[in-house]
Amino acid sequence: MRIVYFGLAAVALAAGPAVAKDRATVKIECKETETGLVYQCALHLSGKKSKMAIDGATVAVKPDMPTMPGAHNIPAATAAPAGKPGAYGFKIKLDMYGIWALKITVTGPLRDIVVQKIEFRK
Repeated sequence: MRIVYFGLAAVALAAGPAVAKDRATVKIECKETETGLVYQCALHLSGKKSKMAIDGATVAVKPDMPTMPGAHNIPAATAAPAGKPGAYGFKIKLDMYGIWALKITVTGPLRDIVVQKIEFRK
């Protein structure tokens, strides 16, 4: 029985890297709307290794100011599919201009958390 268990463990260890999950690559572009501090954003989601667009994911975007952590209580926005492969769109309302860290949580065919800093200005 020891040989069988050892053989199964060796197969599991050898298969580990082959089934490793891809990480997410996120590109975000935001444009201010006519309402000040409200931004319409486009997000493109793809695999870091595969370079393939990721569809069917649930994407939440939570803004926070790195210079004032926790001072702003802005709810996370849910990004909706935007028609093209890997394209999602969302709207956020900020409290002030400046550099914001957007925490992007991806679930679905790929699970990852990506933090991206963006400067929002008038």
